[in-house]
Amino acid sequence: MRSFVFLFITCFSFHKISAQQPITYQLDLSNIHHHELRVTVTITDLDDQELRFRMPNTSPGRYAIHSFAKNVYDVTALDENGKALTVEKVTPYEWQVYPESQTVHFQYTVYGNHADGTYLGVDSRKLHINMPATFPYAVGLDSREINLIIPEHKNWIVATQLQSVNDSTFSAPDYAYFYDSPTIYGEMDTRQWEVDGQQIKMAVMHTGNDEELDHYMEWTKLIVNEERDIFGELPNFDFGEYTFLMTYNPYVHGDGMEHRNSTVCSSRGNLRNHADKLIGTVSHEFFHAWNIERIRPKDLEPFDFDEANMTDALWFGEGFTNYYQDLVLVRTGIITPETYIRTQINTLNYVMNSPARSFRGAAAMSEFATFTDAGTANDETNFENVFVSYYNYGEVIALGLDLTLRLEYRKTLDDFTRLVWERFGKPETPYQLVDLKKLLAELTDDPDFADRFFTEQIYGSELPNFKTLFGEFGIKMSLQNPLSAYFNNPRVDKGIVSSNLLRGTALYEAGMEKGDRLISIDGTEVSSTARLNSVINRLEIGKTYSITYSQLGETVHSQFTTKQDPRIILTYLSSENIKKSELKRRNDWLGQE
Repeated sequence: MRSFVFLFITCFSFHKISAQQPITYQLDLSNIHHHELRVTVTITDLDDQELRFRMPNTSPGRYAIHSFAKNVYDVTALDENGKALTVEKVTPYEWQVYPESQTVHFQYTVYGNHADGTYLGVDSRKLHINMPATFPYAVGLDSREINLIIPEHKNWIVATQLQSVNDSTFSAPDYAYFYDSPTIYGEMDTRQWEVDGQQIKMAVMHTGNDEELDHYMEWTKLIVNEERDIFGELPNFDFGEYTFLMTYNPYVHGDGMEHRNSTVCSSRGNLRNHADKLIGTVSHEFFHAWNIERIRPKDLEPFDFDEANMTDALWFGEGFTNYYQDLVLVRTGIITPETYIRTQINTLNYVMNSPARSFRGAAAMSEFATFTDAGTANDETNFENVFVSYYNYGEVIALGLDLTLRLEYRKTLDDFTRLVWERFGKPETPYQLVDLKKLLAELTDDPDFADRFFTEQIYGSELPNFKTLFGEFGIKMSLQNPLSAYFNNPRVDKGIVSSNLLRGTALYEAGMEKGDRLISIDGTEVSSTARLNSVINRLEIGKTYSITYSQLGETVHSQFTTKQDPRIILTYLSSENIKKSELKRRNDWLGQE
């Protein structure tokens, strides 16, 4: 990512800016079957009598605290003659070394058994290295060149956006680029092709065959070309290369993580049976090469590797990217228009019916990422009622904006996205939300619309009238469960409610909580989900019913008034049953002939 720098800002440059020797990280693979890497960090040309090494707490593309230092141990330091140096642990994340000459060899062991887009995975089959989870940085030396030395092992090969110096050494111009450069090492297949003079590479650890991989590559090619067309051009990838780092096997965790010139796409699925489920991550992460890697929120500049990072723009950076993820798949023919419309149903129901929107709009939901983006908590939270994922929230906002622009202004979200790229992404000028509002006003020539959109939908919690919008594009929106009361499918096992209850649903309004024991509704005993659903099906909308349950050992007699289940379905109408104008709008939107 651009300028993933520390609070002591470094220049992002690909030229050696000092005559000082590179900082070298050398790997020892002798205990990888126990998920351990032994690392030696060598620094020469030291000027100070003190040297500090600090493990990051955050990682590019993540916004929560991860405390990577928890997996670092057996820390020592030596001088160039092998003499032991004093090492002092000064914070939970930091070690101070007292050099006696200009050279220090800082050594440690790091444990990693969670291969995905954020953490470290080490075993006898691979190294799956995310840099902040693996390597501490030398405080104050952030602008030095970095070399990573990976010893030869079996017939393994290295895939990374780092630059190859030789068969075993890989280089970054500084810590900013180094920490943004995930690296995988193991047996893998590779594919490569050229687009507009730049190299697109795939490095794939998988359990399938060449035919399956070639088919997946063809899909990936379609995605690369379609997303290039949306923005009007590819980014200028550093060194003219972009690499998909793909691991599809049982020995990884599912994830997708964007980086400046590469992306990690991992899953326990395989290309034979799950390619259609995996390809969406490829679409999403490559879109990030523009949106969030180069179209950067100013809140994330500079990126702080020591503290949590907060921005109000993830509804745009992640949410709009989420919208294009499946839209690109339908435009390229990887999925059908009917399938695409079905994918919108769950997302719309989740966002439109979430009680959390009464607490926060899209901008505030973005700021909540610190607690939800792989953040962990020992105590229970109420996130089901107070948080809507900015991925889905932004996706719904993008859908509504795209349809509105097409219907009312004869513009498209593609036009807006390209305008943002040209003004902020291509020159790599960080933006603020006010900048996006100005560009929307410029695109539509309607400042009032842009102001309403941001006031109501970004800072506020309103959404457009999707039923009316969809109707203009040949899609029917209707109730999923007409004349059915709203319970939102709670799970009941031997009478115990085992799922969190949403505000506005019947059991919540009756005062029940997760863990309570449901006894009866309207005089009928309820002890299972099936029994509850049977009772729900006979309730009438607008009537008040009795309910009895046990809460914290006490029997409670209460009541609730039924409300219509608001969840919707979408129907993709045949071309024979819609107007020509609706068909044209729909075809233009979904890229159909």
